[in-house]
Amino acid sequence: MNAIDDTVGDVFDLAAQRVEAATGLTFAGLRRRQFDAALDRMAGALGLPGAAACASWLLAGPWDDARSALCARFLTVGETYLLREPRAFDLVCDRARALLARGATRPLRIWSAGCCTGEEPYSIALALRRGVPQLPPERVDILATDLNDAFLDVARAGIYRRWSFRRTDPADLAAFFRPLGDGLYEVDASLRAQVRFANLNLASDVYPSAGTGTLAQDVIFCRNVLMYFAPAQAARVIARLRGCLVDGGWLVVNASEASTRLFDGFTPVFREDAVFFRKDALPVPAPAPAAPAVAPVVPARRPEPLPAAAPSARVPADAAAMDRVHALAQTAGREEALQCLRRAVEAEALSAPLQQRAALFALEHGDPALARHCVRRLLYLEPDSAFGHYLWALIEDAAGRRPRARSLLRDCRRLAGAAADAELGGAAAAWLERMS
Repeated sequence: MNAIDDTVGDVFDLAAQRVEAATGLTFAGLRRRQFDAALDRMAGALGLPGAAACASWLLAGPWDDARSALCARFLTVGETYLLREPRAFDLVCDRARALLARGATRPLRIWSAGCCTGEEPYSIALALRRGVPQLPPERVDILATDLNDAFLDVARAGIYRRWSFRRTDPADLAAFFRPLGDGLYEVDASLRAQVRFANLNLASDVYPSAGTGTLAQDVIFCRNVLMYFAPAQAARVIARLRGCLVDGGWLVVNASEASTRLFDGFTPVFREDAVFFRKDALPVPAPAPAAPAVAPVVPARRPEPLPAAAPSARVPADAAAMDRVHALAQTAGREEALQCLRRAVEAEALSAPLQQRAALFALEHGDPALARHCVRRLLYLEPDSAFGHYLWALIEDAAGRRPRARSLLRDCRRLAGAAADAELGGAAAAWLERMS
């Protein structure tokens, strides 16, 4: 690489760093190629001669809405559909029923953070209409936000192509969608009126706040969003989302994003095909001891030297591998992501956390053979892993081998009891009861 190439590379690096600082979107590892390629497309939209000129434009002057809008348009992926992963909508309906059972008069508050083109918040509204018809629509407050204004324009219009119905039949949703012809369907006006759309950058500190309407949420959906952030930024976003939830409220993320080390203050709750995080009430701190009436005399001593700053923590190989897999899933597609995952599970064959996360990803993306391979390796490394037995039960049940699934669930319940994991043990017990 010559001096000119070095200079261009430096400009690209600085531009990527500025975009991350302003939007939270990170472009480490394989995602860096996505950024470099997007610069060319962004340059075309701006009428600039090429990627280097676009990088220079991003670096020049103060950051503004025009730069944010351009980055949101070219650096985020709009991939969603109606009633995606329906277990999460069951959770919303359960929350609504609990609110009604308590006789509460306040509205049920739900936030779709990173709502993309709007299929998710509309799915929440129609799930409540069908599942909890006794809850009046005016007692449901659904906030839907995204960084990308172009996505929000589509969401507000509420007109979708047949592709948005790829896991359901439009005829089954005829009460909520009106056919327009040419494969287009329009959301019913009464359903559209239940959702409030707004632009919000999850990397900013404007929430929780009354001004953004993000306070006192019962359920927050933040699916396929955290993968865009570096781990430190993801931890900050999760902490702010926690502050937006009522005690006992729920955070819904993609199962493959559910790295429990990021979710301080939450309890993971396992279901047959999903993992949710329930907000715990923080313990009340013990009062500080009263100061003594007379301060004790402390002999003078030389101050201890301050310890040297600890070196920055290295990103674990398994976390970096899964970051690459998630990036490929967003940019290159399912098959490329699964190929990368297969290489990762072999390269990090002795990493139990990687095998567990890989199994979840493979299950979610329709590769039960790879999921089985990862679970077998997880249980070889950690034979007493209750969650490993739970995952294996999922695989066996999906394959129609229910006796084997029941046996694994009993093992899961026993191991969860030994590990004092009441939530996982309870989930296994409830599943066994349904299967009997």
